Amino acid sequence: MNTYALLLNHAPDRYDGLTEDDYMDIIKDYVAWVEKLSAEGTYVGGEKLADGPGKTLTKTDTGIEVHDAPMAELAEVLGGFMLIKAADYASAVAIAKTCPHMVHNSTLEIREVQPTD
Repeated sequence: MNTYALLLNHAPDRYDGLTEDDYMDIIKDYVAWVEKLSAEGTYVGGEKLADGPGKTLTKTDTGIEVHDAPMAELAEVLGGFMLIKAADYASAVAIAKTCPHMVHNSTLEIREVQPTD
């Protein structure tokens, strides 16, 4: 089995204006999905990233610059990640298609995690 990272992107304002009940309904969808995958032995882990900007480091000829990220002009931000086990990319895609993120948002990126010895 290989490990795959599901990168959970969303519009910067996706959750603005939601009532607490609406937001909790979304969270419940994710929790139920994680519980299902955990019971199947497929879920490895994951975290929601903190709201607000992070930092981007950029190497330049004069050193390393630090910028706030994400930039306001971005169409999407990385809101979190999940790690799953799957036999191959096709299996990872099949699992990812059932993720509530694809109900509540429009983009999910899948990347295979490089195994370490």
